[in-house]
Amino acid sequence: MHDYPPVFVTPIDHKQIKRVLAAAYNQRQKTAPFLDSEMRRAVICDPLPKHVVKPGSLVRYQLNWGPFSPVRELVYPHDFNDPSTQISLLSEIGVALLGLRRGETIPVFVPDKGFEILHVATVVDPEAELRKYSSYQ
Repeated sequence: MHDYPPVFVTPIDHKQIKRVLAAAYNQRQKTAPFLDSEMRRAVICDPLPKHVVKPGSLVRYQLNWGPFSPVRELVYPHDFNDPSTQISLLSEIGVALLGLRRGETIPVFVPDKGFEILHVATVVDPEAELRKYSSYQ
């Protein structure tokens, strides 16, 4: 058994992700079992620890300690429309990123490449940043 980092999610995100998961199984999405296993490991908490990847987070990551990815937003599948700026929660990378904290790593299966190590480099929560800066007014 591997020691994987915990998957932190809020109660609201957990409910929404469970709905996405049910739809993914109904549509026979290949990432449904992976998302299911991650949700079984989920630590449901509010507030989340700092620098946790959640839907709406802006993220940079590395695969196998290679170059950093561009900044992308983790989004629910129904909001996914631009692969150059977004990562779908139902993609292999999206499932792996969900709930991880900055600095954590996890193995992820990438189609046409095999297993790679995903490292979370940067996490920004735009909502928290807005709250932080609006408190100065």
